[in-house]
Amino acid sequence: MKKINLAAVILLLLLSCKDDKKTELQPIVIGDFSFTSPTIKANEPFKITYNGDGDLDDSFYYQVNHANHYPLDLDFVNNSATITVPDSISVIAFNFKIDETYDDNNADGYLFSVVNNEGQVAKDEDAATEYYAFNTGKNYGITGDAENALITIETAIEKHPELTKDWVNVHFYLTRQVDANQLSNLGEAYLSKYKTEQVKSLEDYEMLSNIYSGLRDSERNDSILNIISEKYPNSNLAFRPIINSYFDAKDLVSKETIFETHKEAIINHSDGKFIIQNIALANYNDGNEDAFHKYLDLMDNEYSKASIYNSIAWPKAEKGEDIEAAMALSKQSLDLVEAEQKALKNKPDYYSPKQYENSLKQTYGMYADTYALLAFKNDDIKEAIKYQSIAVEDDANGEINERYIQFLMADEQYKTVVENAAEFIEEGRSTAKLKSYFLEAVKNEDDTKDADMMLAKLEETAKAAEMEAIKKTMIDKEAPDFTLKNLEGKDVTLSSLKGKTVVLDFWATWCGPCIASFPGMQKAVTKYKDDETIEFLFIDTFEDGKDRIENVSKFIADNNYDFNVLIDPKEENGNHTVVNAYDITGIPTKIIVGPSGRINFISVGFSGSADKEVSKINTMIEILN
Repeated sequence: MKKINLAAVILLLLLSCKDDKKTELQPIVIGDFSFTSPTIKANEPFKITYNGDGDLDDSFYYQVNHANHYPLDLDFVNNSATITVPDSISVIAFNFKIDETYDDNNADGYLFSVVNNEGQVAKDEDAATEYYAFNTGKNYGITGDAENALITIETAIEKHPELTKDWVNVHFYLTRQVDANQLSNLGEAYLSKYKTEQVKSLEDYEMLSNIYSGLRDSERNDSILNIISEKYPNSNLAFRPIINSYFDAKDLVSKETIFETHKEAIINHSDGKFIIQNIALANYNDGNEDAFHKYLDLMDNEYSKASIYNSIAWPKAEKGEDIEAAMALSKQSLDLVEAEQKALKNKPDYYSPKQYENSLKQTYGMYADTYALLAFKNDDIKEAIKYQSIAVEDDANGEINERYIQFLMADEQYKTVVENAAEFIEEGRSTAKLKSYFLEAVKNEDDTKDADMMLAKLEETAKAAEMEAIKKTMIDKEAPDFTLKNLEGKDVTLSSLKGKTVVLDFWATWCGPCIASFPGMQKAVTKYKDDETIEFLFIDTFEDGKDRIENVSKFIADNNYDFNVLIDPKEENGNHTVVNAYDITGIPTKIIVGPSGRINFISVGFSGSADKEVSKINTMIEILN
């Protein structure tokens, strides 16, 4: 990847040759943005101005330091924003969101080097830039390359050995991606610098642990971790054997023994919350509520408790079991989230402040949905409506909206049902059941109106809007060919399907959102089962094991899915062949290959609505056919 400021720097140098008096960096323009200069000077204001006509919102930037990056909000006032960057940062990566889509600057992104008072960049600036582009930039449309990143990292380490500790894990990771056959040579090169007699400090032991982890030599890594645990019991790595032994334990008694043995370390370690949450839930499921509360009281992060309370309350809400107790837990989850919304003291590093506030708002809405359903099943309809109205505020999915309309119908608020249901239907955030409530409410409010015609017009508007929105996401990319075996052992080759529209659904049996989307995908498969121009391929990936095919086959059979499932094989370097070729980092991901044999749509994640999933797939197919 070429850094975007290269042309501007060359132009600047040429201008300075013509006029020796020009020593100050001049503003540059890239796309619809202008910037103070081609590079960012540490500890000095740097201004960004948006010159376009789109809606600029939810933009942010990453401060990149070595292999790490931290998000910060980018607040525009009158289309301008100003930031000041500390000198510990190597690179700034801007992510501008315009009209709900991140601007990728023709896949180059907006990456700026940070210079100090002497005009010098960080020693590993190239490595930080290339690795960000490959690892994180792809999420925002930037084109990165593993081999380029690897070369720049190796160059940085060779020139500046003191940077090794900052890049060793990434060095092994990228080597595995680029050429796994070189891993043993890389390991030998590292280990030659760490003879037994030379390992004297915690940093040395940490480096050895990183090397053995990179080589996936668990036996030798475990031995190093045990040494670290004995010599440096308060170190971060000393906690790893504790958490491993806890989750390896087979029963609650063993888990509690491990907990009591390492209680202080677990309570004081940032990852200890996972053990505390697990042991608390295990006691709750075992019927020991006193122990459940005893363990949760050990957590200093009150917000983390909220997810546990909701995880217990939601299944009870769905089943209509133990309603009063579930309501009490659900209300506690809401109170804890509300307290965190005011305090904002537990923000993770991977969120900017604004992102964290938005996340808390969404979480509160999700937990309000739980509480409202419990209230409804407890015959407290007014309370149910009150909290469900909160759940629907934030672009909720069809099922959440459906529950809101259901509660209003139960309260005979037919006018409010018509108004809200019409909005949900028109926006494409409805379900079949919601539409039936709409028809019933229209007839109850005014039986002279043609409810069916009203619904048809709303659906027509929604369809047109969806069509227009999806057309904007259409792309034209090469679809890497593959040949995979399905569960019957037959070969399926993508290129042999050219001329058809092929829906590739990448999934795994452990992936909750994948599984949640399958009822909708089954509807789509059933709809097109007699259409020879449409093909659905469900590619199982990101899992392995000797019983993989048996487990996948059982899952499909147990759920009566009529899917053509292909198995994405795992390579020696740990990658899975097809997701690696398609550069897929998360599932569920659906890729639609058009009749031309090229990728035309990519859809990542699951909206939470089976009906919406079907509608989206249908629209993509209609556009291509």
